[in-house]
Amino acid sequence: MIMQRLDQAVALGLAFLGVYLVIAGFGYGFMQGTTPGAGFFPVLIGGVIAALSLVNLVRSLVGAEVLEAAMTSSDVLRFAAVALALFIYVWLAPILGLALATMALMAAAGLIIRPSLERGFLVRLTLVSIIFPLVCVWVFGNLLGVPMLTGTFGF
Repeated sequence: MIMQRLDQAVALGLAFLGVYLVIAGFGYGFMQGTTPGAGFFPVLIGGVIAALSLVNLVRSLVGAEVLEAAMTSSDVLRFAAVALALFIYVWLAPILGLALATMALMAAAGLIIRPSLERGFLVRLTLVSIIFPLVCVWVFGNLLGVPMLTGTFGF
């Protein structure tokens, strides 16, 4: 029963996060003429997060999905740490810029989920954490012309 309540609490929290992303995205500007604005992606992602979280919450409340206790206390701590990292990311993105904040988030989440100092894992995590945000900034910022959050360092 504890797992069921945890699932419901997470679904409700993610629904609120999705709604927040939609509201914040419209604040950044959904469209700028015929070009997607800086808030285009947050509005889309926030809407999907909110909708899917509400579906999960309703399924759990009506008993269509019953979860068994499958999380250990360390799993719950990891979940809380990733959630905290996401909140810090939202706070840091306007300061550091989208690329640098995303790099930090990906590295932190990878180390939280799999706390390993294995050289191969660290190399892969570092490469993905650097390359993925840069590719996203290049595709959305340069190719599609979507205005990106740039922080103090201009990234």
